[in-house]
Amino acid sequence: MPYKARLKTGEPRKRKKPGYQVTNARAYSLSLRKRGMISLYVPGGDLKAQFINAKIRTPGVSGREPTYTTAYIELIFTFYRLFGWGMRQITGYMEDYWATRGLDIPVPSASQRGERFASLEVSVTQRCEQLARRLARGEKISLVVDSTGLSFGRASQWYEEKYGQKAARTPWRKMHLSIDADMSVHAIRITTTAVSDSEAMDAVLPADVPLDRVIADGAYYSIERTEAFSRSDVTPVIPPPAHAVVHGEERTRWHDQIVKYIKDKGIYAFHKKYGYGVRSLVEAQISRIKRCIGERLLTQKLASQQGEGVIIANIINLWNAFGKPVCVKNA
Repeated sequence: MPYKARLKTGEPRKRKKPGYQVTNARAYSLSLRKRGMISLYVPGGDLKAQFINAKIRTPGVSGREPTYTTAYIELIFTFYRLFGWGMRQITGYMEDYWATRGLDIPVPSASQRGERFASLEVSVTQRCEQLARRLARGEKISLVVDSTGLSFGRASQWYEEKYGQKAARTPWRKMHLSIDADMSVHAIRITTTAVSDSEAMDAVLPADVPLDRVIADGAYYSIERTEAFSRSDVTPVIPPPAHAVVHGEERTRWHDQIVKYIKDKGIYAFHKKYGYGVRSLVEAQISRIKRCIGERLLTQKLASQQGEGVIIANIINLWNAFGKPVCVKNA
């Protein structure tokens, strides 16, 4: 009997739940300490030249360049997301941090920060050396896609419980992300709750990364998408609905093949054959984000929340560069 069915009937586990042991405890402990080393989040070199535009005006071009560079605004919001403090606290921290280092770098005002961050175009930065070597050799990688809810604003479930009505402002967003087998985040997208998982899937699949598999749960399934993946030599490891039927048409070759296989062998045989169990990695990554960084968005506007999501991804990728635990199953 499958484990989930056994849980519903109240029967005990057929096999004892395995335990795991970290084999690189010393290196992993050092990587956890590195997460608190603020200097590792700040780029090297001449910081004032990187953060302050020396040439504000360009001859012959109308308008002026912003005083503060994109890298500076991104760094401020990285600390804002990392610490979870109020923005005024972050301002005081940054002023004191520059003074401690003996640097004459001003901190932008609250209005400048808000306006710049809402229009900030930041991208996910990859830091995994192993991934870089694989891509340099032309190897394909597998991506795992999933989504979760993040709260924001002033009201949540307690509002409905207390007042018996829904809040006028929906206090939830959806975070869609894609990761590889090394837990590196490749793309992230913050949307409203009206956007379905299937609609947001294309936004979290980077176009510049060669793929061999796309792994996701049934909420991402559609015949058109899976057939498009199959024609592009990408294996879509997405289980079809339980009521799916064989159409017997040329345009549904992959769909028919998978539906037949599941009916003959069962859904768990499909999971094992195509490696569907790798999807647990993205669930672990989502849990890690919520436990270590936070399950609440700190900004209010959707445009700012999109930038905040990218900063979360960059923090996770930086932590992965510091080191990861190596676990083995106990005998």
